[in-house]
Amino acid sequence: MSQTKEQLLGEIRYSQRLCQRTSRLYRRAQTTFTFFSVLAGSAGLVAVSSKLPVAYALASACAFAIFAAINLSIRPAERIAQNEADVKKYAALVAKSTDLDAAAIAKLLAEARQSDAPEVEPLRDVAFNDVMHEINRDDALIPLSGHQKLLAALA
Repeated sequence: MSQTKEQLLGEIRYSQRLCQRTSRLYRRAQTTFTFFSVLAGSAGLVAVSSKLPVAYALASACAFAIFAAINLSIRPAERIAQNEADVKKYAALVAKSTDLDAAAIAKLLAEARQSDAPEVEPLRDVAFNDVMHEINRDDALIPLSGHQKLLAALA
């Protein structure tokens, strides 16, 4: 069974919203890790330059290394750029879709999905609920777990 044009536009909005939520989550993670890295590095300098015990300097150096390593391993800036590019890609697809039929939109949507950035899986239901709110379909909302509610608040 083929999908209608409205259903395909809903899928495009869903994909766009998922990319927006993912980008926002990575942006907040990057800000948090950078803040704690700077805070731990500053604490290390204070511990070294003052008469505090050596344990304070070691603890702050370890904290700085941990937060910097997490920030480097996740690479949030790269993921933010990927997701922002996907948001623009789906916005362009919405703009093109006004003059197209359902089959053409389905083909363009399949092509667009091939180059999507990696997703944060728990954000799928959050993005779906966002789209359901946008189209006034509160009866179709998916109940969120505690983890998903936390991610929804962060993203």
